[in-house]
Amino acid sequence: MKPSRSLFTALTLSLLVLSSSAQQNTVGVLLQTESSYDGYTLMPVSASSNTYLLNNCGEVVNTWASQYKAGMMAYLLPDGGLMRAGKTNNQAFGAGGAGGIIEKFDWNGNLEWSYLISSQTQCQHHDIAVLPNGNVLALVWKAYPAEDWIARGRNPELTTDVVWGTCVVEVMPIGATGGQVVWKWEAINHVMQDFDPELPNYGNPSDYPRQLNVNYQASANDRDWLHTNSIAYNEELDQIMISSRDFNELWILDHSVPNQETAGPNGHLMYRWGNPEAYGRGTATDRVLHSQHDARWIQDGQIMVFSNGNERPAGYYSTVEVLTPPLNEDGSYNLNPSAPWGPEGTEWRYPSILDADFFSQNTSGAQQLPNGNILITEGASGEMREVTLDQEIVWTYVNPVGSFGATEQGGNPILNGVFRAERYPAAHPALAGRNLTPSGVLEITDQPLQCALYPEPSCKGDFDQDYLIEVDDLLALLTGFGCQAACEADLDSDGAVGIGDLLVLLSGLGTPCPY
Repeated sequence: MKPSRSLFTALTLSLLVLSSSAQQNTVGVLLQTESSYDGYTLMPVSASSNTYLLNNCGEVVNTWASQYKAGMMAYLLPDGGLMRAGKTNNQAFGAGGAGGIIEKFDWNGNLEWSYLISSQTQCQHHDIAVLPNGNVLALVWKAYPAEDWIARGRNPELTTDVVWGTCVVEVMPIGATGGQVVWKWEAINHVMQDFDPELPNYGNPSDYPRQLNVNYQASANDRDWLHTNSIAYNEELDQIMISSRDFNELWILDHSVPNQETAGPNGHLMYRWGNPEAYGRGTATDRVLHSQHDARWIQDGQIMVFSNGNERPAGYYSTVEVLTPPLNEDGSYNLNPSAPWGPEGTEWRYPSILDADFFSQNTSGAQQLPNGNILITEGASGEMREVTLDQEIVWTYVNPVGSFGATEQGGNPILNGVFRAERYPAAHPALAGRNLTPSGVLEITDQPLQCALYPEPSCKGDFDQDYLIEVDDLLALLTGFGCQAACEADLDSDGAVGIGDLLVLLSGLGTPCPY
C-alpha cells in the first residue's frame, strides 16, 4: 500500500523543519571572522565549579575544576596558573556576587593555594586582582552593627541592624592555605554626613567630594549599602579602581598610602566619576553610569566601564563607555573647587545608538584587546561579543553551560550567566609552549564544527608557532642550516641560513614571544 500524497508531504515538511533546526545554532560560537583577535577566552561560569579556556571556535583547551562554584571572577597567571574566587555559600552574606574563598591552581588543575575570607562578619565577593608581586587584592563585605554607622552620622531610620561596608584587602599568600593581610582600606573610615551637626564629620557633601555621604542611597532594608562589584590595579600609577553599583560610580584609591595611614585623610578617594549627585555636585540628571560593572584602565590612561543601564532614564539599555579622567603628571586628578570631577561625558560608547537587544541587568564587563577590538560580556545571558572600534561585530559566543549542565545545540540554556570573560593573546606567557590541542566544544552536538581559526603571527624563530623559542625550533633551524635561497629559517635576513641565524635563535631560546 502506497503512502498518501498528504502523508508524504507532511513527512517531507517535517524533515525539512528538523534539518533547518539542526543547522540553527543557539549556543557556542555563532560568529567567527578573520577580524576577531586570535587568543583564548577564559570563562568562569556562574552555575559551574569549572573554569574553561576556549579558543575562538569555542573549543576547550583547558579546564580547571574546583569544589566551589564561581565567586565570581577568575584570571590566568603568567606562569600558566589560575587565580579564581569560589562561592562558599556563606549564609550571613546572601547577596548576589558572594564568594568567600580565593584559590590558585597550576596549569594542570592542581590546587596550590587557597585562602578563606568567609565568616559571620566578612566575606569576599565579586572580584579579585592579582598584583605583579603575586599578592591578591580582594573585595570584601565587612559587617558592622548599626551603632557603628549611627555614630558616624547615619540616619537611624535608614539603618538596618547590620550594614555591610566595602573593604579592600591585599593578601600575601603563605603556604597552602595561609595569608597575611599587608594592606587594607575600609569605606567606613571615609564617610561624612549632613544629618547630625553634633558629630565631627558633619558638613555639606559638596565640600567633601573625597568622602562618601553615609546617608546617600541608605535604606532601612538594605544591608549591602555600596555593592561594589569590580576591582582593578594600575601598576604604573600604583592605584586601585573599584566600582560601586549602588552609588553608580567608580572610585580610585591610592595604593601607595602606607597601611597604617589608609584610615585617615590620605586614604580618602583620589577620584570618583559617574554620578556627581552622590557628593552633592549634581542631580539625578547628571548621572552617566547606571548600575555599572567592570571599571578598568585601558590604554593611555583611559577607563572603560560596562554600564548595565538599570534606572537609565531612556530605558533598559546597556552600554560600554570609555572616558579619559583628568589625570595630572603626579598621578593626582584635577578637580575644580565647585564643580564635579570631569569629564562631563564619555568619548566612545557601544552601541552608539541605544539598543534594547543589548541589555544585562547585572554582572557583565568589557575588555579592550591588543588589536583595539572590545570583548564584551553580557553576563546575565551568558552572551559574549567582540566588536571593532567601528562597532562591527566580529565574534559572538553564547555560554552553553547552565544550571542543568551543557545545553544541546539548538536548545536554550537556563541560568547560563558568566560574570565576565577575559581573552588572553596566544602569545601570553601563560600559554607559550603549552599543549593547546582542543578537546571539543562545551555544547552537546553531533554536528561537525564549521569554524576556522586565524592565528596571530608569531615571532622570528618560532617555527612551530607555539609562541615559545625552544629546542624544537632549534632543531628546525639546524635542519635548514646551509640553505642559500628562499630559506624559512633565515632570521637575520641575509638570504641564507648560517651562524648569524643560529645566534639570533639562541638569544631567545627558552623565552616566550613578546605580546
